[in-house]
Amino acid sequence: MTAQPVAQRIPATSVAPKKDRPGLGVGRVRTGTYHLVMTILVLIYIIPVAWAASMSLRTDDNMFSASQFFPHPITFDHYHNLFDILPDFWHYLGNTVVIAVCGTVGTLVSSSLAGYALARFRFPGKNAFLLVILLTLMVPAQVTIIPQYVIFRDLGWIDTSLPIIVPLLFGSALPTFFFRQFFLTLPADLEAAATIDGAGRWRTFVSVMAPLASPAYLAMGLLTFVQLWNSFFVNSIYLQDQNHWVLTQALQSLIGRYNSQYGEIMAGVTLVSLPIIIAYVFLQRWIVRGIAFSGMAN
Repeated sequence: MTAQPVAQRIPATSVAPKKDRPGLGVGRVRTGTYHLVMTILVLIYIIPVAWAASMSLRTDDNMFSASQFFPHPITFDHYHNLFDILPDFWHYLGNTVVIAVCGTVGTLVSSSLAGYALARFRFPGKNAFLLVILLTLMVPAQVTIIPQYVIFRDLGWIDTSLPIIVPLLFGSALPTFFFRQFFLTLPADLEAAATIDGAGRWRTFVSVMAPLASPAYLAMGLLTFVQLWNSFFVNSIYLQDQNHWVLTQALQSLIGRYNSQYGEIMAGVTLVSLPIIIAYVFLQRWIVRGIAFSGMAN
């Protein structure tokens, strides 16, 4: 009996070529649509910033010309004039940095501690407490600004940065929920191992959980810093003395009732936006990672 060739003994399988697979075309369409939508969103966010930078480099005659997206000729006079009009620009910058840095650090410390407690500790009414925290997100800041102003006025805190910084030292609703979601994604075995090694709750948080949450700290830190850096409404309520102004108030003062110095305003906007853009370029990987992990908890 002669043995059949190996090729004859193996049954042929019906494998459709890649181009004939029914789901391949649908996947390409979805991928192309996704990239198209993302490109449109990027343009929506980038064009206003690029337009502001463009206006800061135009001459006064070409300030509102639609054909001057790429300025010609280019002038840096508006940047020079900005420092002449606002001689205390660097003082305003220092005020802004102090508020943004102190507020960000206070928010990260207090909110991460509260979020860790809500994620790991068991105590009566925890879910109800979390619900109350989330409900505060639905209350506009304008609703509570009057009673807060009365309290801070009686404390003698008006025209200081304390009304802006001190409330952030006690946590905020969104950062607290953000950290809670992130800590829920971390395995509890890490805390159990630290407990076996003799670490208490505080040592476990500082030495184990907080370092693992560095993406969440970077993501929420940048978001909080941007919010405080760009804040105008709250600052204009509490910081009435010009010596205590921040950059947004200084730039707003360039808008007059009958005349506005748009070139200098756009130069200021460009300078104020640069630190945020540079920070995001270097931290975008960690920001995306922190937000992604915070959304994985059930």
